[in-house]
Amino acid sequence: MKPNYLMISSGLILLGLALATLTFLKILAPTNAEKDQANQTQETQAKNAEKIIPLEVEKRQENFIYQKVNSAVVTVYGAKELGSGMIMRTDGLVLTNKHVIENSISPAVKTATGEVYEAEIVDFDLRYDLAIMQLKTKAIPIVLPTITLENTLQLRPGDRVYAIGSPGGKAGTMTTGTFLRTTEQGSLQLSSGLLSPGNSGGPLLNANGEVVGINKGVLKDNSGLATSVTAIKELLSRYDAIRDRSK
Repeated sequence: MKPNYLMISSGLILLGLALATLTFLKILAPTNAEKDQANQTQETQAKNAEKIIPLEVEKRQENFIYQKVNSAVVTVYGAKELGSGMIMRTDGLVLTNKHVIENSISPAVKTATGEVYEAEIVDFDLRYDLAIMQLKTKAIPIVLPTITLENTLQLRPGDRVYAIGSPGGKAGTMTTGTFLRTTEQGSLQLSSGLLSPGNSGGPLLNANGEVVGINKGVLKDNSGLATSVTAIKELLSRYDAIRDRSK
């Protein structure tokens, strides 16, 4: 019997079509390894997105705080120290650390806009290293920008905190870090690198741009220390009471 070449050719064609279909389907349908690789790529992209979004949010947060607070932060020039301070009242009442203006009869205060004033020390607190000064504005009727104090200290370990001051004499420098704990002496301990010499007397701020403390020093491990806003309020209340009685 002669072979039926037509049937053989048809069979070969059908087999070729089947193999081509399987190859095409293989191309369309990824393997498990390909699926795993795709999933890993998606996870990596998601993680990268997570890193980008918080960074953008943090930058916006920093800008908001800086714009809200910086105009009320000053540079303080004592007899031997250069530090920072914050304007508490529109008439030029300024808060700083006592050690910044130690042995200084008339400290100089430079505002964020560049004006320089002499200041008179009107009250201080040795226990918490605080001092209040009144700017001598030469009878010029000015209204200065002021800082906002947090009503009640609500810091928790790990909370983001911000400092604005004059570290190294560079006025208007903003740094960020975290709150670590409240020490046995009642000070606020802050993450390493947040504070540097020159930050003393400047504000420690929460995410709302409110003062939660006044920066005062750096420990040997480079972590920072600040005095709680509670002590600031106590000193201001005492100062107001004394001033009212003297009227």
